[in-house]
Parts: sequence; C-alpha cells; structure tokens
Amino acid sequence: MNTSSIRIIGGRNKSYRIVFKANPALRPTSDRAKETIFSWVQFEIENKTCLDLFAGTGGLGLEALSRGAQHVTFVEKEKTLYKNILKNISHLGYEDKIQAVCGDSFKWIKTNKRKFDYIFLDPPFNQMKYKSLLRTIYQNNTLKRDGKIFLESSKYTDIELNNDQNVLKDKIIGDVRLMILQ
Repeated sequence: MNTSSIRIIGGRNKSYRIVFKANPALRPTSDRAKETIFSWVQFEIENKTCLDLFAGTGGLGLEALSRGAQHVTFVEKEKTLYKNILKNISHLGYEDKIQAVCGDSFKWIKTNKRKFDYIFLDPPFNQMKYKSLLRTIYQNNTLKRDGKIFLESSKYTDIELNNDQNVLKDKIIGDVRLMILQ
C-alpha cells in the first residue's frame, strides 16, 4: 500500500503524523495553510465546537482538537478515509470529544441538528458549488450566531457568496485560497 502523511502542527499533539493511503483525488491542507488558518483563531479555538466537513484525512479537525477544541464532528463519505479518521481519533484518545459520520456532506447537513462555532470546509476543488454549499449551511442553521466558516478553495475558483456573508480574512498561498466567512 502506497501511503502518505501529514502532521499536526500545534497543540498537545504537535508533530503527530496522520498516515493515510495515497490517493490522487485527496488534497490535504498544507502545513503552511494550517498555520495560517489556526493563527487566525489561536486564541479562540479552545472549548469551541467544530465541524470538519469533507474531512478527508481529518487533519483540520484533529488540529482543532490538539489545540483545545471541545468537540469536533467529522463528515467524510469515502469509507477508507473515514476508518482512518477513527483510527487516529482512537490513537490520540479523543473518542469522547468527537462524532464521526461516514456519509455525504450535503445530505448530512440537511439532517443535522447541532450548531457549530467553526466549520472547516475543504471540499474537492473542482466538484463543488460553493454558493449552494454555503446556502445549505445557513438555511439549516448549522453555524452558531457568531460562528465562522473556514473555506479552502482553488485560487482560480470564483467564490460567489450570499448577501449575508462577510469575508473576515482572505489569503492566497500557492494555488490555494483561504477565507474566513461570518
């Protein structure tokens, strides 16, 4: 089996390696992008509830837990990746701080009743209608009143936002665009 890995870059599990089966369709968030995202919320993430939607390796949610998040829900439809997320959660001892779902993110949002302080969105770049995804999140009250959405997209993708969304941060790193929406 051809494997690859990423690491947790901060918090109590700093340097922990998340190993996963290499897949050309999988594009984990780079260390540099994670450093940017988590520097934006370094004093806010503790005791917050987070949603890692399109979780992939689970890297963003595991990073949030390492930095003191109270709870993370992981949603990933690829069964192999979902099982790998569960393995890493168990190894790190976070079983009581998570919910993990193997399923389609859009369908899950529509049935979810929980609200989150932070939502990490790192969907497959070329397969996503961002405006529709964001509208679904807001229509289903998935985000708490003062919550924030962290959106990762290709820098070449034009992100069309709904009228009620504010861009708090916007940065390009290589071919990736990072945004915080509220």
